[in-house]
Amino acid sequence: MDLEGVREWVRAAERARDEVYPLLEVDREFGEILLDERQREVYRRRRILYEVQEATRRVAGERPEMILVTYDAAGDRYECRLFYKQAGAVRGLERFSVAARLEDVLEFGSHADPNVRLASEKIGEFHALRLRRAEEGEIAPSRRVFYASEL
Repeated sequence: MDLEGVREWVRAAERARDEVYPLLEVDREFGEILLDERQREVYRRRRILYEVQEATRRVAGERPEMILVTYDAAGDRYECRLFYKQAGAVRGLERFSVAARLEDVLEFGSHADPNVRLASEKIGEFHALRLRRAEEGEIAPSRRVFYASEL
C-alpha cells in the first residue's frame, strides 16, 4: 500500500466514525461506545499514516554514508550494501544483489528509492573498472567502498 492508499484507509475510518453520529440520537449509550471504538481506530490509522509519512521523508532525504560493492565470482553477481549514519532507522533497501551484467545494473537505475539509484551508478562505475582492469590484463578488484565524499 502506498502513501495515498494509507491516506484513503484513514479516510475510510473517519467516514465509518462519522456514520455513528446519527446513532447517538437513537441510542446514546450504545452510540457512545461505538463512537469511542471508531475514534480509536481513526487514531490508530492516523498514527500509522504519520509513521509512513515520516519513513518516506527519511528515505527520500537521507543519503548513505558509505556504499560497499563486492563482486561474487562464484555467482557472477555484485552484492551492494548501503550504510547510514543512524543505524536502525526505517529505510528502503539496505542490501541487494544484482547480476554482473551492465543491463541488470542499469535496470536498478530506475528504482523508486533514490539511494538505490545512486548505488546502481556506483555499481556501474565498479563494473566498468573491473572490465577495464581485465582488458589491461590486471587483476580486477573484488570490492570497492564508496564513501560519502564520493557520493
